Amino acid sequence: MKTLSLAAALVAIALLPLPAAAQAPADKTEAPRKLIPRYPADRDCPPVTSFFGSFDDVDGRKRDERHSGIDLGRLGDPVLAPAPGVIVAVWRADWGWGPEGALMIRHSKADLGLEYGPEFYYSEFDHLRYNEIADIRAGRRVARGETLAHVFRPGGDPDNLPEVHWEVWSIADDAATVWTRNEHHRRAWTNDTGHLVDPLYMLSLNGTIRADGSVSIQAFDPARDYRKFRGFTYVLPCPPAHNGG
Repeated sequence: MKTLSLAAALVAIALLPLPAAAQAPADKTEAPRKLIPRYPADRDCPPVTSFFGSFDDVDGRKRDERHSGIDLGRLGDPVLAPAPGVIVAVWRADWGWGPEGALMIRHSKADLGLEYGPEFYYSEFDHLRYNEIADIRAGRRVARGETLAHVFRPGGDPDNLPEVHWEVWSIADDAATVWTRNEHHRRAWTNDTGHLVDPLYMLSLNGTIRADGSVSIQAFDPARDYRKFRGFTYVLPCPPAHNGG
């Protein structure tokens, strides 16, 4: 549900940076390339409900600013770490819908199997229950596919549709991250070296982006060996589909 104006001050949206080199930030008014998920036919993946750079919200209303991440999931779905990394912070957030929990992971190039590009990527998850994540400590190492929390609602408001907001940033200098307070007097961060990236792009690194803009969803499989895998796996579980007849 978050929009660019609430994401982080002074940082512009980026157009799908290639792994070989980070692009310069694009003009905020320029529409990013639209990517869409292609879910595995034999899996029941909770859907993406609002896309990166879109003006369309989960409930069908129009946003005032382009979306700074993707929204996805159904109430109570486990939220999984998309790759190995280190917890940067867990905090009480407020983006205008009321108090809620937020969590951020720092992934290194090595964590993502990448040889080129930015040194780090941040995964931020919003609209969580703070009480569920309060005991997760900064500096803790997390594994790909590890359950972090469960899908809740923006601000915990029962009138808001369930979603987890997943936001990805490429970060050239981790030390440039500064914590401040936003207009709702809650913790927020900025990093002048950071650029927003479509999470679906990070899911495409182990495959391809098709001509129609579709990206194969990479469902996490606990039995798989990920040592040669590049990028992210889906942050929600995709159990086998039951197509019973």
